[in-house]
Amino acid sequence: MEPRELERRLKRHEIAPLVLLWGEESWLIDNATRQIEAIGLAPEAREFDREVFYGDEVEPQAIINAAQTLPWLGAQRVVLVRQAEALPRAADSALVAYCKQPSPSTCLIFAAQRAEASRALFALLLKTPWAVRFRRLSGRELSAWIEQRLASRGSRITSEASAALIEAVGNDLRLLANELDKLISFVGPQQTIGVENLRALTGDMRESSAFELARLLTSGDLTGALQAWDKFASSGDYPGLALGAIIHHVRQLWRIKLAQHADTAPERLAGELNIPPFTIRRLSPQAASLTSAQLRQWLDALIEADRTLKRSGLPPRSVFERLILRFCVRRGGAQAPT
Repeated sequence: MEPRELERRLKRHEIAPLVLLWGEESWLIDNATRQIEAIGLAPEAREFDREVFYGDEVEPQAIINAAQTLPWLGAQRVVLVRQAEALPRAADSALVAYCKQPSPSTCLIFAAQRAEASRALFALLLKTPWAVRFRRLSGRELSAWIEQRLASRGSRITSEASAALIEAVGNDLRLLANELDKLISFVGPQQTIGVENLRALTGDMRESSAFELARLLTSGDLTGALQAWDKFASSGDYPGLALGAIIHHVRQLWRIKLAQHADTAPERLAGELNIPPFTIRRLSPQAASLTSAQLRQWLDALIEADRTLKRSGLPPRSVFERLILRFCVRRGGAQAPT
Protein backbone atom coordinates (compact mmCIF):
# COMPACT_ATOMS: atom_id res chain seq x y z
CA MET A 1 0.00 0.00 0.00
CA GLU A 2 1.20 3.49 -0.81
CA PRO A 3 1.14 6.23 1.87
CA ARG A 4 -1.63 8.08 -0.01
CA GLU A 5 -3.86 5.02 0.10
CA LEU A 6 -3.21 4.67 3.83
CA GLU A 7 -4.20 8.31 4.26
CA ARG A 8 -7.46 7.70 2.38
CA ARG A 9 -8.29 4.67 4.52
CA LEU A 10 -7.55 6.48 7.75
CA LYS A 11 -9.81 9.34 6.66
CA ARG A 12 -12.55 6.71 6.40
CA HIS A 13 -11.61 5.61 9.94
CA GLU A 14 -10.46 2.20 8.74
CA ILE A 15 -7.77 0.26 10.62
CA ALA A 16 -6.64 -3.39 10.54
CA PRO A 17 -5.52 -6.02 13.07
CA LEU A 18 -2.02 -6.07 11.54
CA VAL A 19 -0.06 -3.06 10.24
CA LEU A 20 3.55 -2.63 9.07
CA LEU A 21 4.86 0.93 8.83
CA TRP A 22 8.45 1.01 7.63
CA GLY A 23 11.00 3.11 5.82
CA GLU A 24 13.56 5.86 6.18
CA GLU A 25 11.19 8.70 7.15
CA SER A 26 10.44 8.24 10.84
CA TRP A 27 8.29 11.40 11.05
CA LEU A 28 5.78 10.00 8.58
CA ILE A 29 5.74 6.67 10.42
CA ASP A 30 5.10 8.40 13.74
CA ASN A 31 2.39 10.56 12.18
CA ALA A 32 0.62 7.50 10.73
CA THR A 33 0.89 5.77 14.11
CA ARG A 34 -0.74 8.72 15.86
CA GLN A 35 -3.60 8.72 13.34
CA ILE A 36 -4.21 4.99 13.84
CA GLU A 37 -4.21 5.42 17.61
CA ALA A 38 -6.65 8.32 17.35
CA ILE A 39 -9.04 6.11 15.37
CA GLY A 40 -8.63 2.97 17.45
CA LEU A 41 -8.55 4.45 20.95
CA ALA A 42 -11.05 6.63 22.76
CA PRO A 43 -9.28 9.32 24.85
CA GLU A 44 -10.39 7.74 28.12
CA ALA A 45 -9.13 4.31 26.98
CA ARG A 46 -5.67 5.38 25.83
CA GLU A 47 -3.94 4.69 29.15
CA PHE A 48 -5.45 1.21 29.45
CA ASP A 49 -5.72 -0.08 25.88
CA ARG A 50 -2.40 1.08 24.43
CA GLU A 51 0.98 -0.64 24.88
CA VAL A 52 4.36 0.21 23.37
CA PHE A 53 7.37 -2.10 23.06
CA TYR A 54 10.88 -1.74 21.63
CA GLY A 55 12.22 -4.51 19.44
CA ASP A 56 15.65 -4.61 21.07
CA GLU A 57 14.36 -5.24 24.57
CA VAL A 58 11.06 -7.15 24.42
CA GLU A 59 10.27 -10.85 24.52
CA PRO A 60 7.97 -11.99 21.69
CA GLN A 61 5.51 -13.53 24.14
CA ALA A 62 4.99 -10.13 25.79
CA ILE A 63 3.88 -8.71 22.41
CA ILE A 64 1.57 -11.65 21.80
CA ASN A 65 0.06 -11.46 25.29
CA ALA A 66 -0.60 -7.73 24.87
CA ALA A 67 -2.17 -8.27 21.45
CA GLN A 68 -4.41 -11.07 22.72
CA THR A 69 -5.62 -9.07 25.72
CA LEU A 70 -9.20 -7.85 25.37
CA PRO A 71 -9.87 -4.09 25.44
CA TRP A 72 -10.66 -2.63 28.86
CA LEU A 73 -12.67 0.49 28.14
CA GLY A 74 -13.08 0.67 24.39
CA ALA A 75 -13.75 -1.63 21.48
CA GLN A 76 -10.13 -1.72 20.31
CA ARG A 77 -6.59 -2.07 21.63
CA VAL A 78 -3.46 -0.71 19.95
CA VAL A 79 -0.11 -2.44 20.46
CA LEU A 80 2.93 -0.72 18.93
CA VAL A 81 6.32 -2.37 18.41
CA ARG A 82 8.93 0.29 17.68
CA GLN A 83 12.32 -0.61 16.14
CA ALA A 84 10.78 -3.89 14.99
CA GLU A 85 13.85 -4.63 12.87
CA ALA A 86 15.75 -5.15 16.16
CA LEU A 87 13.52 -8.07 17.19
CA PRO A 88 15.66 -11.22 17.44
CA ARG A 89 15.19 -13.69 14.61
CA ALA A 90 14.35 -16.32 17.21
CA ALA A 91 11.13 -14.35 17.83
CA ASP A 92 9.89 -14.80 14.26
CA SER A 93 8.25 -18.19 14.69
CA ALA A 94 5.96 -17.18 17.56
CA LEU A 95 5.11 -13.79 16.05
CA VAL A 96 4.38 -15.28 12.63
CA ALA A 97 1.98 -17.75 14.24
CA TYR A 98 0.12 -14.85 15.90
CA CYS A 99 0.14 -12.71 12.74
CA LYS A 100 -1.51 -15.48 10.75
CA GLN A 101 -4.48 -15.32 13.16
CA PRO A 102 -4.40 -11.86 14.76
CA SER A 103 -6.92 -10.75 17.36
CA PRO A 104 -9.72 -8.76 15.66
CA SER A 105 -9.98 -6.45 18.68
CA THR A 106 -6.31 -5.38 18.53
CA CYS A 107 -4.41 -3.30 16.02
CA LEU A 108 -0.81 -4.57 16.20
CA ILE A 109 1.59 -2.08 14.56
CA PHE A 110 5.16 -2.97 13.65
CA ALA A 111 7.23 0.17 13.01
CA ALA A 112 10.65 -0.34 11.46
CA GLN A 113 13.33 1.45 9.53
CA ARG A 114 14.13 -1.70 7.54
CA ALA A 115 12.02 -4.71 6.57
CA GLU A 116 14.16 -7.67 5.55
CA ALA A 117 12.20 -9.91 3.21
CA SER A 118 14.58 -12.76 4.08
CA ARG A 119 13.15 -12.89 7.61
CA ALA A 120 10.01 -14.96 8.15
CA LEU A 121 8.27 -12.20 10.13
CA PHE A 122 8.86 -9.44 7.60
CA ALA A 123 8.22 -11.74 4.65
CA LEU A 124 4.72 -12.21 6.05
CA LEU A 125 4.20 -8.58 7.08
CA LEU A 126 5.29 -7.25 3.68
CA LYS A 127 2.53 -9.29 2.05
CA THR A 128 -0.22 -7.92 4.28
CA PRO A 129 -2.62 -5.33 2.78
CA TRP A 130 -1.54 -2.82 5.43
CA ALA A 131 2.20 -2.79 4.75
CA VAL A 132 3.26 0.79 4.00
CA ARG A 133 6.72 2.09 3.16
CA PHE A 134 7.64 5.70 3.92
CA ARG A 135 10.61 6.89 1.87
CA ARG A 136 12.53 10.12 2.29
CA LEU A 137 10.97 12.93 0.30
CA SER A 138 13.04 14.95 -2.13
CA GLY A 139 12.67 17.60 -4.79
CA ARG A 140 9.11 18.63 -5.53
CA GLU A 141 7.70 16.12 -3.03
CA LEU A 142 9.55 17.88 -0.23
CA SER A 143 8.40 21.33 -1.33
CA ALA A 144 4.82 20.07 -1.62
CA TRP A 145 4.98 18.62 1.89
CA ILE A 146 6.12 21.99 3.28
CA GLU A 147 3.32 23.79 1.44
CA GLN A 148 0.68 21.31 2.60
CA ARG A 149 1.81 21.45 6.22
CA LEU A 150 1.69 25.23 6.22
CA ALA A 151 -1.67 25.28 4.43
CA SER A 152 -3.15 23.06 7.15
CA ARG A 153 -2.14 25.78 9.61
CA GLY A 154 -3.49 28.60 7.46
CA SER A 155 -0.07 29.80 6.29
CA ARG A 156 1.85 29.96 3.01
CA ILE A 157 5.50 30.10 1.92
CA THR A 158 7.27 31.50 -1.14
CA SER A 159 9.20 29.11 -3.37
CA GLU A 160 12.43 30.95 -2.53
CA ALA A 161 11.85 30.58 1.21
CA SER A 162 10.96 26.92 0.80
CA ALA A 163 14.20 26.26 -1.10
CA ALA A 164 16.23 28.18 1.50
CA LEU A 165 14.62 26.21 4.32
CA ILE A 166 15.45 22.88 2.66
CA GLU A 167 19.01 24.04 2.02
CA ALA A 168 19.42 24.99 5.68
CA VAL A 169 17.72 22.02 7.32
CA GLY A 170 17.83 19.16 4.80
CA ASN A 171 15.07 16.67 4.05
CA ASP A 172 14.46 15.30 7.55
CA LEU A 173 10.73 15.98 8.08
CA ARG A 174 10.97 15.96 11.86
CA LEU A 175 13.47 18.81 11.81
CA LEU A 176 11.61 20.64 9.06
CA ALA A 177 8.36 20.42 11.03
CA ASN A 178 10.10 21.94 14.04
CA GLU A 179 11.47 24.85 11.99
CA LEU A 180 8.07 25.42 10.36
CA ASP A 181 6.39 25.60 13.77
CA LYS A 182 8.91 28.27 14.80
CA LEU A 183 8.26 30.25 11.62
CA ILE A 184 4.49 30.12 12.05
CA SER A 185 4.81 31.38 15.63
CA PHE A 186 7.18 34.14 14.52
CA VAL A 187 5.24 35.35 11.46
CA GLY A 188 1.77 34.71 12.81
CA PRO A 189 -1.25 32.92 11.32
CA GLN A 190 -2.63 33.61 7.86
CA GLN A 191 0.68 35.05 6.68
CA THR A 192 3.06 34.24 3.83
CA ILE A 193 6.56 33.21 4.90
CA GLY A 194 9.36 34.73 2.83
CA VAL A 195 13.15 34.54 2.90
CA GLU A 196 13.23 37.75 4.93
CA ASN A 197 11.25 35.98 7.67
CA LEU A 198 13.81 33.18 7.83
CA ARG A 199 16.61 35.72 8.17
CA ALA A 200 14.75 37.79 10.73
CA LEU A 201 14.01 34.76 12.87
CA THR A 202 17.45 33.18 12.96
CA GLY A 203 19.93 35.37 11.15
CA ASP A 204 21.47 32.28 9.58
CA MET A 205 19.25 29.23 9.89
CA ARG A 206 22.06 26.79 9.37
CA GLU A 207 24.13 28.36 12.13
CA SER A 208 21.24 28.31 14.62
CA SER A 209 19.75 24.93 13.81
CA ALA A 210 20.50 21.52 15.24
CA PHE A 211 22.34 20.83 11.98
CA GLU A 212 25.08 23.23 13.04
CA LEU A 213 25.73 21.00 16.05
CA ALA A 214 25.90 18.00 13.70
CA ARG A 215 28.35 19.78 11.40
CA LEU A 216 30.64 20.82 14.24
CA LEU A 217 30.56 17.36 15.77
CA THR A 218 31.56 15.58 12.58
CA SER A 219 34.29 18.14 11.88
CA GLY A 220 35.83 17.47 15.31
CA ASP A 221 35.36 21.02 16.67
CA LEU A 222 35.02 20.29 20.39
CA THR A 223 34.68 23.87 21.60
CA GLY A 224 32.29 24.80 18.80
CA ALA A 225 30.17 21.70 19.38
CA LEU A 226 29.86 22.40 23.10
CA GLN A 227 28.85 25.99 22.36
CA ALA A 228 26.34 24.82 19.74
CA TRP A 229 24.81 22.40 22.25
CA ASP A 230 24.48 25.19 24.83
CA LYS A 231 22.80 27.36 22.19
CA PHE A 232 20.41 24.58 21.20
CA ALA A 233 19.62 23.67 24.82
CA SER A 234 18.83 27.29 25.69
CA SER A 235 16.25 27.39 22.88
CA GLY A 236 14.05 24.96 24.80
CA ASP A 237 13.69 22.60 21.84
CA TYR A 238 13.24 18.87 22.43
CA PRO A 239 16.74 17.27 22.76
CA GLY A 240 15.72 14.44 20.47
CA LEU A 241 15.63 16.95 17.58
CA ALA A 242 19.36 17.61 17.99
CA LEU A 243 20.09 13.89 18.18
CA GLY A 244 17.96 13.30 15.10
CA ALA A 245 19.91 15.96 13.20
CA ILE A 246 23.21 14.33 14.09
CA ILE A 247 21.98 10.86 13.13
CA HIS A 248 20.64 12.22 9.83
CA HIS A 249 23.94 13.98 9.10
CA VAL A 250 26.08 10.92 9.83
CA ARG A 251 23.82 8.66 7.77
CA GLN A 252 24.14 11.01 4.82
CA LEU A 253 27.92 10.95 5.15
CA TRP A 254 27.84 7.16 5.34
CA ARG A 255 25.63 6.79 2.25
CA ILE A 256 27.73 9.25 0.25
CA LYS A 257 30.90 7.46 1.37
CA LEU A 258 29.57 4.10 0.16
CA ALA A 259 28.29 5.45 -3.15
CA GLN A 260 31.08 7.78 -4.18
CA HIS A 261 32.52 7.07 -7.62
CA ALA A 262 35.27 8.81 -9.52
CA ASP A 263 33.99 11.63 -11.73
CA THR A 264 30.36 10.98 -10.78
CA ALA A 265 28.30 14.16 -11.14
CA PRO A 266 26.49 15.32 -7.99
CA GLU A 267 23.16 15.18 -9.82
CA ARG A 268 23.65 11.49 -10.65
CA LEU A 269 24.79 10.63 -7.14
CA ALA A 270 21.81 12.57 -5.78
CA GLY A 271 19.48 10.45 -7.88
CA GLU A 272 21.08 7.22 -6.67
CA LEU A 273 20.89 8.22 -3.01
CA ASN A 274 17.70 10.32 -3.05
CA ILE A 275 19.65 13.21 -1.48
CA PRO A 276 19.42 16.80 -2.83
CA PRO A 277 22.34 17.71 -5.17
CA PHE A 278 23.36 20.71 -3.04
CA THR A 279 23.73 18.38 -0.04
CA ILE A 280 25.89 16.00 -2.09
CA ARG A 281 28.19 18.87 -3.10
CA ARG A 282 28.45 20.10 0.48
CA LEU A 283 29.16 16.75 2.13
CA SER A 284 31.19 14.87 -0.50
CA PRO A 285 34.63 16.24 0.54
CA GLN A 286 34.03 15.36 4.18
CA ALA A 287 32.66 11.91 3.34
CA ALA A 288 35.76 11.18 1.26
CA SER A 289 38.03 12.10 4.19
CA LEU A 290 36.32 9.76 6.68
CA THR A 291 36.96 6.05 7.15
CA SER A 292 34.22 3.44 7.31
CA ALA A 293 35.42 2.46 10.78
CA GLN A 294 35.07 6.04 12.00
CA LEU A 295 31.53 6.33 10.66
CA ARG A 296 30.61 3.01 12.23
CA GLN A 297 31.94 4.20 15.61
CA TRP A 298 29.87 7.38 15.31
CA LEU A 299 26.69 5.43 14.57
CA ASP A 300 27.34 3.14 17.56
CA ALA A 301 27.80 6.21 19.79
CA LEU A 302 24.55 7.73 18.48
CA ILE A 303 22.57 4.54 19.07
CA GLU A 304 23.87 4.42 22.63
CA ALA A 305 23.02 8.11 23.19
CA ASP A 306 19.50 7.58 21.79
CA ARG A 307 18.84 4.71 24.20
CA THR A 308 20.31 6.62 27.13
CA LEU A 309 18.28 9.73 26.36
CA LYS A 310 15.01 7.78 26.12
CA ARG A 311 15.36 5.34 28.97
CA SER A 312 18.06 6.20 31.53
CA GLY A 313 16.62 9.32 33.14
CA LEU A 314 19.96 11.13 32.81
CA PRO A 315 19.72 14.86 32.04
CA PRO A 316 20.11 15.63 28.32
CA ARG A 317 23.18 17.79 29.00
CA SER A 318 25.08 14.80 30.39
CA VAL A 319 24.09 12.63 27.44
CA PHE A 320 25.12 15.21 24.84
CA GLU A 321 28.37 16.25 26.52
CA ARG A 322 29.45 12.61 26.61
CA LEU A 323 28.46 12.22 22.95
CA ILE A 324 30.39 15.34 21.96
CA LEU A 325 33.51 14.08 23.73
CA ARG A 326 33.25 10.71 21.98
CA PHE A 327 33.00 12.42 18.59
CA CYS A 328 35.63 15.11 19.04
CA VAL A 329 38.32 14.02 21.49
CA ARG A 330 38.86 10.63 19.86
CA ARG A 331 39.68 12.30 16.57
CA GLY A 332 43.02 13.18 18.06
CA GLY A 333 43.13 16.88 17.34
CA ALA A 334 40.62 18.23 19.82
CA GLN A 335 41.38 18.95 23.44
CA ALA A 336 38.87 18.94 26.23
CA PRO A 337 38.25 22.37 27.76
CA THR A 338 39.69 23.10 31.17
